[in-house]
Amino acid sequence: MHLAIVVTIYSASLPLWLLVWWAVDGYALFRRAPLLWLPFGFGVFYLVGNLVMVLVFGADTGSAEYEESRFQFIGERAMIAVQATASVLIVATLVYGLTIRKVPVDFIRFMVYSFVALLGLMAPIIWIPEGSATGLFTLRHFQTVALTFGLFLCVGGIVILLRDLLAHGDARISFEEPSGFATGSPASDPERARRDE
Repeated sequence: MHLAIVVTIYSASLPLWLLVWWAVDGYALFRRAPLLWLPFGFGVFYLVGNLVMVLVFGADTGSAEYEESRFQFIGERAMIAVQATASVLIVATLVYGLTIRKVPVDFIRFMVYSFVALLGLMAPIIWIPEGSATGLFTLRHFQTVALTFGLFLCVGGIVILLRDLLAHGDARISFEEPSGFATGSPASDPERARRDE
């Protein structure tokens, strides 16, 4: 029974990963950001890897206490993922605000889906009946899939951020200009303003 549960979870996660990648427009972005193959490929690798590990080594469940202890392990990694995602959002706000000055639609799409996976699928509580090792076992594998999705969508967002940075690498930043003036405009260059008069 446990083997059937895990095979169902990981088998369903593979087409779902392909569907999510389509939803974030990942396939179209492959041409503009070839590095996106890395998070996409690693997502498939880890989902298939978990399925193969279960098929090879079995899916025997431990005691309820053992299964419950695994959630601390998953929770630590989820916290790392959430902190990394929040840090990327802070950096991206500065980068897009100071240099690129446009709404980063592709980046936002990846990060929203990442947060949905990490906070929307992992954070909600499912109350498992006391002593139900099978329930905890099922939840553990479900959360493993959600964590995998969230991590590699976050990595995809980082790739998009890097692509945009490289595309706008010649942007100039000046903290000496008056607020509201773009560098190189007549209002920000007194010499040029005199010549224009």
